[in-house]
Amino acid sequence: MPKKRKNANGEGTIYQVKSGKHKGKWVGQITIGKDPETGKPKRKSFYGKTRAEVKEKMQEYMEQMNLGIDQETAKSVTFGEWLADWLELYKKPKLRLSTLENYYMYARLHIYPALGEIPLTELNSDHIQALYNKLRDAGKAPATIHKIHQIIHSCLEKAVEKRLLVWNPSKATERPSVKHQEAPTMNEEEMDRFLKVINEESDKWKAAFLTLLGTGLRIGELLALEWDDIDFKTGYIKVTKTLSRTQSQGLVINEPKTEKSKAPVPVPEIALKALKQHRKTQKEIIMLRRDEYKNENLVFGTDVGTYMYPRNFQRKYYKLREKAGVSKEVNLHGLRHTFATRLLEQGESLKVVQELLRHSDIKTTANIYSHVTLKIKKKAAHKMDSLLSKNSS
Repeated sequence: MPKKRKNANGEGTIYQVKSGKHKGKWVGQITIGKDPETGKPKRKSFYGKTRAEVKEKMQEYMEQMNLGIDQETAKSVTFGEWLADWLELYKKPKLRLSTLENYYMYARLHIYPALGEIPLTELNSDHIQALYNKLRDAGKAPATIHKIHQIIHSCLEKAVEKRLLVWNPSKATERPSVKHQEAPTMNEEEMDRFLKVINEESDKWKAAFLTLLGTGLRIGELLALEWDDIDFKTGYIKVTKTLSRTQSQGLVINEPKTEKSKAPVPVPEIALKALKQHRKTQKEIIMLRRDEYKNENLVFGTDVGTYMYPRNFQRKYYKLREKAGVSKEVNLHGLRHTFATRLLEQGESLKVVQELLRHSDIKTTANIYSHVTLKIKKKAAHKMDSLLSKNSS
């Protein structure tokens, strides 16, 4: 029996094996707790070619143990298994279904194939950085890589919080910078042509697009509107829900993402007038189709009163956009950007526009419309010309 030597720090025993399959190797042992059934000390062994190597392994383990790290659990799971648990336990209850499906898509297509089989405790910054570099070399957009990083980073942050890791290795990675792109908007001439085109449409479509352009509502908010959400006396819309399409359940109704999104939305008089006319026409249609009409309270539903798929609304917009000669770069969400841009160009403050768009942070508004505010600042500088030139020779 080899003689066991207590290491210098009193942190267990280290000895060299004299026989058997580990002959010549050094072994260290430390007590990590008690067996819940027998009450006897539970010991963990470390092997190495030298005494110094074993000592280093033991000290590293004990440092993490002293930090409260659950190493035995962490070493028994792969990163892929932890990611699956994190999605199911911590994200599924709080994310809307459409967002959760995007998380699963990124995990399935990119994260699991590259990192899924790596033990959680062995995952390091180089593993993660290699994935980001591969995605970049494959031509993935910087914004996509940032979304994937967000998932990995949040997942590992929870592992640190749960005492499975000492630190989050994704913190030491680098991602390609996301270049700010100007929000696609109609210019004034395009907007004028678009307004002329929608004036020739049915009352429903005219009211729908005037509401989008006049309020900055999101398409999901518009398609979830019910007549009870519109106060014609005060001229406000109350945003209480939003419609989105999911892969697994089709159309679903959710609450707005943030409390800020629920703020009352003022409606221009011309849009209110169009909404009133649309309601009148809709009631006439319901009288003719009462047996097949599903939801009489839905503002912008299908011809039989069911929720409209956002894609079908989008197809209608594309036809009107082409007819009006509006640039293809201006997508449906671009109507919201057009609403904000026109207000800023008319001299409205960034703070008011933030409130109307219901952004939680004014930085979001400033980043999206930085190109607009720069133009406005330039105009303001030109206004000084008349004042400064008075005393100039």
